[in-house]
Amino acid sequence: MSSSFFAILLALSCVVSVATAQEEIMSNEGPTEINDKALIVNMVRAAGSRSEINVNPLLSRQEKSESIEADEAIKRWIDDNGESIIGTRGGPFEPTDQYVTTYKDGRIYVHVLSWNGKNNITLPAIIDRVVKNAWILGNPQADGTSWGIVRQHPWGLIVVVPREYQSGVDDIVVLDIEGDPATLKKPRLVEADPSTVIYLLGENAKVDDGLVHLQAQDWIEGWNEESGSILWKMRLPMPSDCELAVTYTADTDAIGSAFEIVAGQNRITGTVHPTSGWAGDSQNFERRPLPGTLHIPAGESTITLRLIGEAQSKANVKVHSLELISPAAAKVMIASKERAQKTRASTDWFVAAKYGVMFHWSVTTQPLRGPQKPYPEAVEAFDLDAFADMVAETGAGYVIFTAVHGIMHFPAPLKSIEAVMPERICRRDLIGEMADKLHERGIPLIIYFHHGVGDPEWEEAAGFLNPDRSRFFKIECDILTEIGHRYGKKIAGYWFDDRYPLQPFEELYKATKVGNPDRIVSWNSWILPKTTEFQEYYGGEFGGAFVNPPASFFAEGGAAGGLQPHGMIFLDDPWQHGYPDTDIDPPLFTNQQLIDYMQTCIVQKLVITMNMGITQDGKISPATLEQLRALRQAIRGE
Repeated sequence: MSSSFFAILLALSCVVSVATAQEEIMSNEGPTEINDKALIVNMVRAAGSRSEINVNPLLSRQEKSESIEADEAIKRWIDDNGESIIGTRGGPFEPTDQYVTTYKDGRIYVHVLSWNGKNNITLPAIIDRVVKNAWILGNPQADGTSWGIVRQHPWGLIVVVPREYQSGVDDIVVLDIEGDPATLKKPRLVEADPSTVIYLLGENAKVDDGLVHLQAQDWIEGWNEESGSILWKMRLPMPSDCELAVTYTADTDAIGSAFEIVAGQNRITGTVHPTSGWAGDSQNFERRPLPGTLHIPAGESTITLRLIGEAQSKANVKVHSLELISPAAAKVMIASKERAQKTRASTDWFVAAKYGVMFHWSVTTQPLRGPQKPYPEAVEAFDLDAFADMVAETGAGYVIFTAVHGIMHFPAPLKSIEAVMPERICRRDLIGEMADKLHERGIPLIIYFHHGVGDPEWEEAAGFLNPDRSRFFKIECDILTEIGHRYGKKIAGYWFDDRYPLQPFEELYKATKVGNPDRIVSWNSWILPKTTEFQEYYGGEFGGAFVNPPASFFAEGGAAGGLQPHGMIFLDDPWQHGYPDTDIDPPLFTNQQLIDYMQTCIVQKLVITMNMGITQDGKISPATLEQLRALRQAIRGE
């Protein structure tokens, strides 16, 4: 052993033991056949499970008569990787079959024990601080600077390691983060403001006994056993008696199951009720207020939501969020709703339009054949005359066109974006020119806009990854304000994607009205209830199916109560033509099926937007265009 290795041993006082693991291996394989990988995996899992400080595992092993071969295997591993367990604590993320984490100071050590044949794994999301740097321990050439070893997304922290850097034993990715890694342990502390609605979401909860938090959907499922529980930790500056509301969906068999919400000695009980909507059983999320109030003391509290009594046979409940509403917050909600209803624009023209078309044309759109152009070049080459003529042939009453989708890159020279990332704008004003071309044909233009969350470079540059996101949303308001001044009445509305639930909606809504107070707005909430009262029409992301929501869905108290009914379907490609050298998918429906559905929707005043696949070079499917010509003839008689 080296002198430095002995120095480490002498400095350590606590023990992570792998003796049991070694004994099991030796009993199966014989004393001279040591499985080095199994020893390392067991040692790492032991380190990842401890809340106290980890030290060198060889301390305990020296007290026993164990194989020198095993000692040498562990010694070699510790010589190379000791910093990832020595002096660390277990966590901050719960271990899985694939990985274990340890941490100390501002570093998280991700021990990847299995890649499952892939080059990436997904960790719990970190969206309130920046991962400053990342590298593979012991491999200075694999620092990820050229290929992005870590990508921060709301649906998870993606760790990418090319297969040539994977050892197949324990690949240790070091994450250098802002702040204390211990604060990432779940349940994460929610600093609550009782003057507004307090949202307790799955991303901050600790789940037990079979429950699982699906990060991309941000709901908790698998709740079909009595022992399942969801725990949140929050801190209030003053005590409050809060009304509660739970957003959930329930299978038919779950109806009647009892649950309780507990804070210290205080509790409220409830019963699972049927939920309705358009997404299907176990997908129809509703926001359900509960009777009574729950007393929450000042300071830190643990809020627990769990089933009680015997669960119904095959019961399954998915929980998205728990809301706590103080008396002050209830007054704010009422006043906010009144303001929203007074400022909503008329949707009469939208209903009269009957149907429209939509195009996901963005940075990631692929050409029909050949290499993809850089986005600014594709914007320069876009044939607007051909595009506008094509839209006119469809009989569409309006167009929804993608200005930003996922990656913040706007097809016009906006100063508000240029000030943050100059390379993310284009010289050609495609939006302004498109609005003019469509206006010549009597067709309004609605902008599809995404805030860029999911674009790691934009998130960091615009301040989304800060605990205080006020700068991020100010930048978005600046962008919307500039769009409003630049285009005025040329832009008839917005369709905002990815909007649930914590946004400064009233601020953003005011910015959408700059230059044209008659613009209509939708914040897409997917299959979850509406995100805010500050909008005119429902997002309605129906996808590749004909959907007719029940009338109760848009009635007062419904999941989209008070909003203009609207739905969005795709006719061929699933939203975007994202694969190179491929044809656009054939039409999903027959002409008659589409005509019958549209006629039904028009009677119901359910406006339908149909997404058409479009390539980077502006091509659409001739078969889909021919189908829409038939629809135009049937609906408009032209």
